Amino acid sequence: MPYTELSIARHGQAWCNLEQTIGGTATCRGLTPVGQQQATGLAVRLAAEHSSNPITAVYTSPIRRARETAAAIADLLRSPAVVTDDLREPDYGSADGAAWTDVIAAFGAAPALHPDTPIAEGAETWHEYQTRVHTALQRILEDHRGQRVVIIAHGETVTAAHHFFADVTLLPMAFVVDQTALTTWREQPVSWLRPSDGLRWALMHHNDTRHLAGNDDH
Repeated sequence: MPYTELSIARHGQAWCNLEQTIGGTATCRGLTPVGQQQATGLAVRLAAEHSSNPITAVYTSPIRRARETAAAIADLLRSPAVVTDDLREPDYGSADGAAWTDVIAAFGAAPALHPDTPIAEGAETWHEYQTRVHTALQRILEDHRGQRVVIIAHGETVTAAHHFFADVTLLPMAFVVDQTALTTWREQPVSWLRPSDGLRWALMHHNDTRHLAGNDDH
């Protein structure tokens, strides 16, 4: 019986990462040259894995840095990446394009402590964002039962997915997510000796950057 497997990778280094600005749908300028190298490294790794663990579909956030990362993968797999709007990072409303230091100063607190408060006018709350991503993940997993799927998105996507698989609203911890790092969950029997007892999700690896070995800029 084939088991469903989901890998989520953060995009490569983007200009907004270097500039410490919010690179939303309207203002993201895409990947830096280092980010392009990281995306290529991830693509080569996934293409090598594809021969023994076939990737059925690649989905991507619509934000430019994620689409550019996904394009490198799609080229090697010779399969288009499906742009999925609900996989975009949190909507930051009027803060899109602003410096993070200015936005946090105006907010006046650590946003993580206020998951039901928008960080700026027109922004999503964390819980609204999480609900959106959870719905997208559920739909993708239902469409690819028993298959392997790769999603290219954002660090927040990985955090939201941890909450999704743990079936909790908010975990009292943070998750490091490096650029192009892979996090993978796989469905498996609750008991290998009694597979008829049902399935559960197992975290296979988190923040895996083996494809970036030797790259001091990641």
